[in-house]
Amino acid sequence: MEEVGMEVPLRRDKISIEPSRDGGIRGGVVLVATGSFNPPTYMHLRMFELAKDELQQRGYYVLGGYMSPVNDAYKKKDLLPTAHRIRFCELACKSSSFVMVDPWEVRTICKDFGVICIRREGKDVGNLIAGSDILQECRDNIISVDEIVPNQISSSRVRDCIKRCLSIKYLTCDELIEYIREHKLFMEAEGGDTRL
Repeated sequence: MEEVGMEVPLRRDKISIEPSRDGGIRGGVVLVATGSFNPPTYMHLRMFELAKDELQQRGYYVLGGYMSPVNDAYKKKDLLPTAHRIRFCELACKSSSFVMVDPWEVRTICKDFGVICIRREGKDVGNLIAGSDILQECRDNIISVDEIVPNQISSSRVRDCIKRCLSIKYLTCDELIEYIREHKLFMEAEGGDTRL
């Protein structure tokens, strides 16, 4: 596995700059999702589509999107090294026409740019915002979007399936499943059932 260095250029191969056809476009935006992506699921990718739809309906042009995994200092339980999680994201967004990977966590998004928050079932966005000084201060930069087709796939549930030797087919992309199998990631005991 290659170490991630400070001089990694920002990928731009899926950035789309399309001239305004109707003059009604408010401006171009780039979507960035941060998280552990340990591993990424179809829900992570679905968030990009939901955010893109919402912004386009508000008159913005979405130039592209980035998955940006948190760094190793995050110290979350079961967090794999950054190199694996970057590779996960590369495999997950391979089929997307506009989502790429940025190997460095973005820290000032909410304050300097804005956030689109996809509401998950059972989560109260209002309480989340009210419970955070930073989010409360930046509440005018936060757009909430309802998920019309609820999807409760989470990385922790995927990891739990792997540990229990259950299939994760259709929870994430096949290339990512193969990578997890090949590197025996999230498996409790070496030599366990690796059918995934």
